[in-house]
Amino acid sequence: MTRLKLLDLDRGVEVEVEIEPWRHPSTVVEKLRELGVVKHDETIMLGVSTGGRQIYYVPAATVEQLAAYLAQSRQKLCFRRFSIHRYQP
Repeated sequence: MTRLKLLDLDRGVEVEVEIEPWRHPSTVVEKLRELGVVKHDETIMLGVSTGGRQIYYVPAATVEQLAAYLAQSRQKLCFRRFSIHRYQP
């Protein structure tokens, strides 16, 4: 399991998740929904700057590559919430 620390810019807290290293980075959203951090009618944007003004391209095809990129670039993985309109489960 790969452990990722994410900074929630909307609430100002750090969230830690464990995900299998071979999974796609989009599973981070699913994991945050399981933990109750993100509601069912919300999604997140990964790679937001700590100031919340810019969104960066994060070159990763797996969670393992995402963790390696973050370690190499020495930055925190920040996210911001966005609502999904007309979502019906």
